[in-house]
Amino acid sequence: MPFARALAVWLLVILAAGGASAGAWLMPPGEGQIIAGAAFSGSSRAFDSHGHLIPVPSYDKFELGAYIEYGVIDWLTLVASPAYDRIRQPAPALSYNGAGESAIGGRIGLYQSDGLVASLQAVLLTPGASFNSAIEPRRAGSIDLRGMIGSNFTIGSAPAFVSAEGGYRFFAQSQPGEWRLDLTFGVRPIEKVLVLLQNFGALQTGASAAFPRSLWDKLQTSLVYDFTPSISGQIGAFFTVAGVNTGRELGPLAALWYRF
Repeated sequence: MPFARALAVWLLVILAAGGASAGAWLMPPGEGQIIAGAAFSGSSRAFDSHGHLIPVPSYDKFELGAYIEYGVIDWLTLVASPAYDRIRQPAPALSYNGAGESAIGGRIGLYQSDGLVASLQAVLLTPGASFNSAIEPRRAGSIDLRGMIGSNFTIGSAPAFVSAEGGYRFFAQSQPGEWRLDLTFGVRPIEKVLVLLQNFGALQTGASAAFPRSLWDKLQTSLVYDFTPSISGQIGAFFTVAGVNTGRELGPLAALWYRF
């Protein structure tokens, strides 16, 4: 499999709340992938309006999700990500058990060479719990528009890549929108192992009574092991390193990848 084409597989990452992505690369026509994943987080701390950690009522959050991607034609890849959330909080706060923020959309290729790729993606998201854990109210449905760019290279003899995504999320019901920036670095130190280091960030500059101005920055690191050419497993962890008016997330994740 050519290296540029293989990156369409290796770049696929665990579903993150708020939408998953395979980076700027498109899937070849007639090929696809399904990633089934789970993540757990729990915390008794949150970032206040000055970015300082403060104690808050504890909560536990469990997420199940799938990320599905299929190449339709050379320049179009369809994506979908159904999700389930279970959030537990002590009374009088409300717990939640049901459908999570799910998405459907597509990615259009703009440019591709052996070492560089650029694309645009548009995704429609259903209502769901705020990414800022369970502290804020539920978010309305939204549209996520973003530009994506990626590059592959080698570090010594190890294949590696970087991917950057930037865009804006428009929410219904007059809820404030969010600027988004996601960064990914991946390297294969040995043939069957992929090391991923990712950063996910959001900035809400607008504000309302229910949704004050906020920002968050989350790091995620994981290992992906190839059991067969079509099946891989992923384990890792994530945590919120900084924020304003947002919950601090911390926990493990795991996923199973199937390519077809």
